[in-house]
Amino acid sequence: MESLGFEAAALGAATTWAIGGLVAAGPTKLLGGPRFTRLRMYWVAGLLAVIATLVGGWTTLGTREVILLGLSGIFGLALGDAALFTAFHRLGPRRTGILFATNAPMTAVISAVIFSERFSAKSLAGTVLISVGVTLAIAFGTRGGQTHHWEHVKGSLLAGVGFGLLGALGQSIGVLLADPAFDAADLDPWTGAAVRAIVGLGALVAMRGWFENRTRVPYPEHIGWRLWAVVIISGTLAMVIGKTLVLIALSDGDPGIVSVLVSTSPAIQLPLIWLVTRERPAAGAWAGALLAAVGTSLIVL
Repeated sequence: MESLGFEAAALGAATTWAIGGLVAAGPTKLLGGPRFTRLRMYWVAGLLAVIATLVGGWTTLGTREVILLGLSGIFGLALGDAALFTAFHRLGPRRTGILFATNAPMTAVISAVIFSERFSAKSLAGTVLISVGVTLAIAFGTRGGQTHHWEHVKGSLLAGVGFGLLGALGQSIGVLLADPAFDAADLDPWTGAAVRAIVGLGALVAMRGWFENRTRVPYPEHIGWRLWAVVIISGTLAMVIGKTLVLIALSDGDPGIVSVLVSTSPAIQLPLIWLVTRERPAAGAWAGALLAAVGTSLIVL
């Protein structure tokens, strides 16, 4: 892994998340966001628990870390991901990916309010750019002649946008809760990720009826091995391979630069969408993704 530069690792994580979003589009349509999130989390929590056991990381946990990581799992992985993949079902991967970019300004604003951190002019400019980028991508991101179902809005556009923003907010709160836990010098990151996933899965199971009945997506009579395979691939790409690449990047690179490179995921996703759908994304989609990436860079650098 030493030959892999941190820039390549960060861009690899962004690409992995971009591909993972496209992979998730099919299962969320069939299962609904909350159900897809729960089924995926069975695999992710189990796999991370095995990894944590193999690396011997359970002894690095303290009570404080377990509480913070557990709350992070509830907000970031249970509530946040359930809302995010509900947006996937309603809006498709392109719109949802750009909406998720709003987690950067949300994190900055919440940090400024709770921790009395200074909200700089640069952060404000970044927030404005992301907001403009999201607006462009949502309002002007589809051009005439695009017929692929990923560009179709299911139900209310406003409700879909609301779920996307709720998913970004959940991610933001989850990151802020997990950050002080990972500040512990001896905490194994795989074990921390496993705790988040296990508690998040517990919350999803506990709230299964309330979450999944409200999606109005009927439970399939039979979930075949192909659908299970796609769910597993999605979880492995986004939460195992992607996370590994981020850890590699952070171990050798500046966190701000790593965050900027990872934030290019919505822009990387556009040519992949073009490749899959054979429909060129509209100019508004490209401009929105670019502005979101630039805005994020202003906030994190």
